[in-house]
Order: sequence, then C-alpha cells, then structure tokens
Amino acid sequence: MQFGRIGSWRGVTASKRARYGAPAVVLVAVAAGAAVPSISGAAASPPTLPALSVEQLVADVAQAKAPALSGTLTWSPNLGLSALSTLQSELGGSSASTGSGFDPLTLLSGSSKVNVWLGGPKEERLALITGPSSEVDLVRNANQAWIWDSTNQRVEHFVGPASGSSLPGTGPVAGLVPTPQQVASRVLSKISLTTSVTEGPAVYVAGQPAYQLVVTPKEPSTVSSISIAVGSSGPLLGVPLQVAVYARGVTLPALELGFTGSLNLGAPSASEFNFVAPPGSKVVTHQLGLAMMGGQPFGSLPTGLGASGTGWATVVHGTSSSLTSASAQAALAAVTTPVQVAGEQARLFSTYLLNVLVMPNGRFYAGFVTPSALEAAASQGA
Repeated sequence: MQFGRIGSWRGVTASKRARYGAPAVVLVAVAAGAAVPSISGAAASPPTLPALSVEQLVADVAQAKAPALSGTLTWSPNLGLSALSTLQSELGGSSASTGSGFDPLTLLSGSSKVNVWLGGPKEERLALITGPSSEVDLVRNANQAWIWDSTNQRVEHFVGPASGSSLPGTGPVAGLVPTPQQVASRVLSKISLTTSVTEGPAVYVAGQPAYQLVVTPKEPSTVSSISIAVGSSGPLLGVPLQVAVYARGVTLPALELGFTGSLNLGAPSASEFNFVAPPGSKVVTHQLGLAMMGGQPFGSLPTGLGASGTGWATVVHGTSSSLTSASAQAALAAVTTPVQVAGEQARLFSTYLLNVLVMPNGRFYAGFVTPSALEAAASQGA
C-alpha cells in the first residue's frame, strides 16, 4: 500500500530509562528533535473527569500499555533560534537540496507533521513529512526496523536477535521523533526533591478528554515547566497525548509535541507495518547483537563527556578537537556571541532552553541553565 505520500515503507521509535535526571532527559529530547504542539482545549469547555491524585496519574503513566491507534502528531519548536538559517548555510545548506539526506536542523525551523500508526508494543510506523514531496519513514515490526529517507533514496535496515522478542529502541533507530509517551515517561521516571509535579486543569487532546500533569523544576533552570496531557480512560488510560515544554520568561511553549486532529482507536491494518524497499533505493543492513542492544542506557552520557551539578542545574562538559578547526570557528562565529570567560574569549550559543559555551581549546559546556552558570562551570575548570 502507499506509505505516507512517497511509497511502501514504514518506521520506529522507542525509549529507555535515563540515568542523569530530568534535565538530561529533556536535553536528549531537544538534541534528537524531541519535544512538544500546545496543550489545546479547542472545545467550548474543559472535560469533567473523576478526581485523581498526582500519584495515581503518575502510576497510570508508568503502567500504560502501548495503544493501537493511528493519528497525526504535530511538532512545533519555538527556541528563539534567529540564526538557524545562518547555521544551516555554514554547515552546507539544506540536505534536501543537496541530496545528502534529511537535515535534522529543519526540525527547529518550523512546525512539522508526523503520521503515526501503532499496532501495539511490537508494531510502529512513523512518517515525518519533510517537504511537499519528501518524508522520512520509520518502521518497527517485531525484531526488525527500517528507516527510509526519500531525499537520498536510502534505507537503513536493523535486524535484532531472532529470540522472539521485539526490537528495543536502541542505537541509531531510536529517538528521531520521540512520542509524547516517551518524553513524558523519561521525565516522570526522574521525579525527585528537585522537581514538583502537580495537576493542571483537564483538557481535550485530539478530541479525547485528558488529565494534565505539570512538572516544575525547584532548582534554577531555563525550563519553567512541562505540561503533560494524559489519557483518561479506555486504551488511552495513562497514555501521554501531548507534551509542552515552557522556558522561563516566554509565554509560548518552547517545544511542543502532541496529537492533533482526531485519533482513530483500534489496530491499523497489518499491511501498514510491512516494509518493502522502493525500487532503486540503496539498502544497508545492520545486525544488532544482544551486546549492542543491551548497551548504554538511553540518556546516559557518551564516553568522553562529564557532568557537574545535579538535577536541573546539571552542566554537561567535554572537549572536541573539531571545534578548534578554522571551518568550525567560522561556523561558531556566525551563530554565537563572544563572551569573556576566565580571561579568554569563548563563544556562547543560546536558545530559550539550551545554552552551550565553547572555549578556544574546544572545551564545551551545555545545559538547561543560564549562560552565567555555564561560565561559572568553565571558570572552575569542571
């Protein structure tokens, strides 16, 4: 059958537990392109739902089962990235125009639509619309997954162990466009003394009544709050349907991801999850052994990175020699602001949520904290 608008192919995402707390979880979501349309109550009045405690709502989220449904996710970033076009130009322009493949930076320049088909815990298909006649499709069916990029006619095929278990969302196939359930689960799994979780007013999401959880940092952070709309009954019980991340001092959500339009409950046709490589495409197959699939947990820091601070005040740091090259310095100059740190001229890349400080020697500091917090970490040699 026709997949999305391009051909016969399908897609996959999944999640694993984070290790460094809610701030690192959101950082990963931002870097992958994860985050959140506004919690909308388009109906004339909010729904009337039975009273539930925050603890019960969190438990419902933790115990929610993958629903069978089809619908459309809308992704809307508002990070204050005025220099995004300059950054894309410095990095070689749009990949869609060069034929080099999908450019993730385009996800930060405007709203995107993702068509979704969920057949349960082992069958998923996503189609990210990237242009009038282009898309990136992801499919998971039991122990196999495929990523199809129409801009370069390339298929990445991932095969897990033939153990009868489904392919977990690890490695390169995971997290291109995380679902609201993945984002919410990562945040709620790290509730601690650093975070307040309260209940907001009930809302409608894609025509479905939903409770609303509000996650608020207790520590200094650029994140003001995170709102999560949670399904209230039936197959959507405990399933996050929309997530909105708000930055301090900004009214509109900085990141939004959620279902819009209407949801079609029930299992899609099995044919939706059958992948057929389009004629003329290049297929690259990757065998994933148990060791690879059970490797580094989602949200853990890659080798070579460290962290200082805790909770929402966490600052991730590391060193990259590639940041000291002439071309990298030119790209940084185009999209960053010079700042004096410990007697050196560093470069600051700033958004409503994420700030990144790059030192002349390639040392960098990043986090959902203010620039002054990054400068303090750099001055202390963290």
